[in-house]
Amino acid sequence: MSARIDLSYRRIGQIAGPVLITNLSYTLMGVIDTVMVGHLGIAELGAVGLGNILTFAILSFFWGLLSGVNTLVAQAVGASDREAAGRVFWQGFYFALVSAVLIAAMWPVAPLLFKWTGGSPEVQAIAADYMRIRLLGGGGVVLLWACDNFYRGIGRTTVTMWCGMGQMVLNCGLNYLLIFGKLGAPRMGAAGAALGTVVAQVVVALALFISIAWLPRVRREFFIAKTSRFRVALSRRLLRLSLPIGVQTSLEMGGIAVFSAIVSRLGDAELAATNAVIQAWSVAFMGAVALSVGATTLVGQCIGAGQLAGARWVVGRVMRLGYILTAFIGVIYLALPKQIMALFVSASDLDRLVPFARPLFIVVVLCLVFDLKFNILSGALRGAGDTMYSMLVNIGSAWLVFVPALFIVTPRYGLVGSWSCLILHVFLMALLLEIRIRGDRWLKRPQHRAQAVLAAGTHSASLVPADRELK
Repeated sequence: MSARIDLSYRRIGQIAGPVLITNLSYTLMGVIDTVMVGHLGIAELGAVGLGNILTFAILSFFWGLLSGVNTLVAQAVGASDREAAGRVFWQGFYFALVSAVLIAAMWPVAPLLFKWTGGSPEVQAIAADYMRIRLLGGGGVVLLWACDNFYRGIGRTTVTMWCGMGQMVLNCGLNYLLIFGKLGAPRMGAAGAALGTVVAQVVVALALFISIAWLPRVRREFFIAKTSRFRVALSRRLLRLSLPIGVQTSLEMGGIAVFSAIVSRLGDAELAATNAVIQAWSVAFMGAVALSVGATTLVGQCIGAGQLAGARWVVGRVMRLGYILTAFIGVIYLALPKQIMALFVSASDLDRLVPFARPLFIVVVLCLVFDLKFNILSGALRGAGDTMYSMLVNIGSAWLVFVPALFIVTPRYGLVGSWSCLILHVFLMALLLEIRIRGDRWLKRPQHRAQAVLAAGTHSASLVPADRELK
């Protein structure tokens, strides 16, 4: 029997609230990295920002590859098939193992990437060292994502919330020791920020994995011990669902990497201001991502339970919550740009960077509205398993509109011009996803209904091949 899904604002808050705190914990690690490194100098501030963006341009593919775990686990839970959720977890774990090897193998490309950006030699050297460490330690973050998506899929986001907070505290302590060489630790500068992040991710990833694979509650409830076998058919299904998300996010981040490279050629001060504003923006962005996860989880559970009308109901409610959050954060960005920048740079550099940053906060506020809509609608489509459309929209907007616009606008209008291209990018993506959501195709595709029926245990001759994927 399919479960009846709670779609109240309270339930949305129960899912999205802990995810927001979790994501803010992760985001604040980047913010704290930037704050600490920013006091080393403008070159270090710009280099860590550039290193972060190019590192995530690589890692984002694997983030997308593991995000399908959330969708399939949520659909299994919605269909009251907890053993199927356990099987999905293990396939995500095996994906994470392979991903860790592939990420570590990419570390030699770091100097070549930063040479391509055209930044100053000092920025290139610092950023390359930062990126090498992050890639070599990539196994921790992909295992973290696999476990995190499992907990999100079953709706127990408070677990990852506490882990995220613990990771933030650990990361802060390690950064302080390794960046500045305190308590006998080596003074590593920007590289210390990378190492602190990697160690914190590995520790939390192992804690989450142990909580699933060995602690009795989850182990028994989701049949973890008996579902650990690698399943080719289920892995293929997970890959079909997740691959478009991975391609989408990696190519989108590729567009952002081009943006950062173009900005780096404008000067170290412009790059440093861009990094500081991006870090401030990331706090608001995590709110949109948290609500997106709420939409993914509840839409996935509605699909699994066969409650298609409820899936559309979720989207409207999540969107209303998002607009309230966006308005609150937007006021802060517009009213306090200098105070925000003061968090990221030393007093001696503040007056130099504020004139670059002030107009960028105006651009960010305009982007917030459209970015919120895109993230929530993308999360809803992901929960329904409709990942291909979002991928095509994201890639098309990034590489057919955003990147060409950067090359045309930046030479004429400089830093503000390059940032303004982001408004066009997020507006177009939000518009195209709104068109998709207004239709019914994303809810009524045959494979979605098949997944819900099969997860509920109803067998049909025409659906037997798909059913075997869950076995």
